[in-house]
Amino acid sequence: MKIKNNKLFWLLALILVFSCETTELDILVDPNSPAPDSLNEDGSLNLIQFNLSAFFAEATEAGGEAVRLEYMFDTYEVNFNNANANTGGMWRIGYADILNEVQALIPIATNSGRHRHIGVARIIKAYTMMTLVDYFGDIPYTEALQGDIGTVFPSADPGSDVYDAAFAELDLALADFANIDDLTPAFNDLFYGEDDSDDMPKWTKFLNTLKLKYYLNRRLIDPAGATAGITSILSAGNIITSSDDDFKWVSGTSLNPQSKHPYYVEEYEAANTGEYIPNYLMWALTLEKGADDPRLRYYVYRQVNAFPTDPATLDNEIDCWNDPRPATYAPIDAMQAVPLPFCSLFGRGDGYWGRDHAENDGIPPDNTKRTTFGVYPVGGRYDDNDATRIRSGQGLAGAGIWPIMMDSFVYFMRAEAALYLGTSDDAGAMLEQGVRASMNTVIGFLPNPGDFNNTSDATDIDDYVNGVMASYMAATSDDERMAIIGKEYWLAMYGNGVEGYNLYRRTGAPTNLQPTLLGTGGFPRSFLYPNNTVDRNINITQKPGLSVQVFWDNNPAGFIQ
Repeated sequence: MKIKNNKLFWLLALILVFSCETTELDILVDPNSPAPDSLNEDGSLNLIQFNLSAFFAEATEAGGEAVRLEYMFDTYEVNFNNANANTGGMWRIGYADILNEVQALIPIATNSGRHRHIGVARIIKAYTMMTLVDYFGDIPYTEALQGDIGTVFPSADPGSDVYDAAFAELDLALADFANIDDLTPAFNDLFYGEDDSDDMPKWTKFLNTLKLKYYLNRRLIDPAGATAGITSILSAGNIITSSDDDFKWVSGTSLNPQSKHPYYVEEYEAANTGEYIPNYLMWALTLEKGADDPRLRYYVYRQVNAFPTDPATLDNEIDCWNDPRPATYAPIDAMQAVPLPFCSLFGRGDGYWGRDHAENDGIPPDNTKRTTFGVYPVGGRYDDNDATRIRSGQGLAGAGIWPIMMDSFVYFMRAEAALYLGTSDDAGAMLEQGVRASMNTVIGFLPNPGDFNNTSDATDIDDYVNGVMASYMAATSDDERMAIIGKEYWLAMYGNGVEGYNLYRRTGAPTNLQPTLLGTGGFPRSFLYPNNTVDRNINITQKPGLSVQVFWDNNPAGFIQ
């Protein structure tokens, strides 16, 4: 389980003179948060912003493990049971530390004319509501946020209703921004720094991009409505199209002092890696296309540059080395030229040391040899063939990001919409822009490229893009084209399991994800409710299993694995 970084939390706690810590997963009102009559609007909004980063951290780990962006130990059923700490923590933070905090802030901020505060809080509320639905399906909403007049045991609203309520919050946020004038108080913005902007342009672009996401997720159940909605958004043009508008949580900067990316803390501060990088991810970055992805050395860092050759050492450190390859690990579609990885990337021979999806053997003494997180997005080391053990303070010292909504994501979303809904964009052009935007962001993340010998340059990017576009042009069906778009989107979203989880259920892409090693269990079409919620709320009944699909997912049962 990944260690969460609480340094910024305690810094804010000292500044704001209160804490939002709570221990019950089912608590929908945090008893340690300030009462409305003592609430400070500035401190409350900063706390909500920080809590969004914590909410995303929980959500992205669960989604990332499901879609092989992060390593998952054991089967889906074991890893995502209803006591799972990630989805349980996501539920608690979402309700107690975001939705109820927003609910308390809005009337106080309304009385003091703080329209910037209200608009930003509503956007964060909408993102939280949509993500809770994406992960859990039907959730408490109408009865859950009524304060003292609400029921003790809130019932679950249909997920589609909560989605629509989130969309309404975005429209209300636009109205709040329209009411900003010269007398509207500013605030300390931990995301964009737009403390005194008249029209909040970056937040407005993120808001409209969330509307695009709303329609795209709904395209399977309402293609006409999704087409009209996305067409309207694209016509207005006020969405994220540049890295300057990326919505990301930044660690280790002046906006968020004394903070480090949680994964950096877990890996580098301990100088003892606790996580594996999925073999499938490293295979997709190396062997799958026959050439290294320009982002490879930015995404992951090798602590060694070779695998052991002695059988006794292999038995001790990589005990699967002599096991038979599972039949499911052969090429699984016509577009896959090389077999899926098994056990490790021995074909490379240069130390890309990871684990297969759902590998549940005991953990060997390999923690100083595993490949770990690199410079992007966690602020670790760039892989310049040093092949030395990681330690605290190395790389960017944890000055990383949570990539919540990047410009590259938006281009890939637009490519999907163009392909399946016939919107005004050209799907191929959007694909190329998405790949290039991702490359530029990742490669630009290294502040001192001149100090290294193996950095990627414009030629590397062009070569990669040309290869992707050649494959895209050779595809003969929309499903084949979507497989390429989806794979490139998946590669670009490293660090964001939320969008990966949605993409996979919506499109089935990437189409050649490595199967679970044990070959058992069905992919979680939604997550179970936290056990405390089910045990203590008489109006919430646990789902029969992970196969329950959220309202916008009408794809066939079992179409993904």
